[in-house]
Amino acid sequence: MFKSIKPVCWALVTMGSMGITAMPAHACKEITTVALQGSDAATLTVRVNDVILVNHKGSHFNAIPANFLFEGDNDFEIELVTDDPEATGRAEVFIACQGDFPEEPGKNQNVLTELHQKGAGTQSAVFQAGAQPAFSYLTGDVTSDDGLLEAIEAMYNAAVKGDTEAYIAFFDPMMTDLKLEDGPPPEMIKGMVSELLSGKYTIKSSKNIEVHKVLGGRGYQVVNSRGQGPVQFEEKTDVATGRTTISQGAFWLKTDRGWKVFRP
Repeated sequence: MFKSIKPVCWALVTMGSMGITAMPAHACKEITTVALQGSDAATLTVRVNDVILVNHKGSHFNAIPANFLFEGDNDFEIELVTDDPEATGRAEVFIACQGDFPEEPGKNQNVLTELHQKGAGTQSAVFQAGAQPAFSYLTGDVTSDDGLLEAIEAMYNAAVKGDTEAYIAFFDPMMTDLKLEDGPPPEMIKGMVSELLSGKYTIKSSKNIEVHKVLGGRGYQVVNSRGQGPVQFEEKTDVATGRTTISQGAFWLKTDRGWKVFRP
């Protein structure tokens, strides 16, 4: 089932996702954010510490938190894939307040670094970040991906069997990290998992997924060309807008209890 994976050197919740929530006007919870804008004839990929944050298509602008940071130096890269030599892509890292609405690149304040690419190619830079919460990936060992595909297979099989306990066990690091960011309580996450395994969803494995080494080898990102994780849940009931698909298992690290998922 996972034989087609090519090595390269849940969506229930995301850590710090977007941060566009209302806060008192006098409060400012700082969030390191990436604003990006591409071209209609190109795909713009943004990476922070080798983590693919987004594959962006079109000329509209987008903004996304720069998650997966280290204290000190952080690598920032944009890649533009296009056949048009006039196509452009640009992105910048800046400090925003949670609750603010980001602007397109070039209009934000507190910019840490910015990149611009014309035609196909890549650009890279380094920016600084302050101390981070004690997230699981910061203490992970640098390791190879030996045994990772087998762990993904086991996670998929647990989902197919409806084994909630075995499935949720793969998310131990994420449960710990959520507490550091005042995220949803574990009971809520377990309830969401129970819903996914209740029989209301068709469980599938993503095709042609790739394994990317990220965070200096402390973790691995496992996604297909659409940025989806290897285990997918598709609603069985059709609605006017189509069927909702939730993918999980995109970010893994090796622990003393085996491979575990530290982000959806």
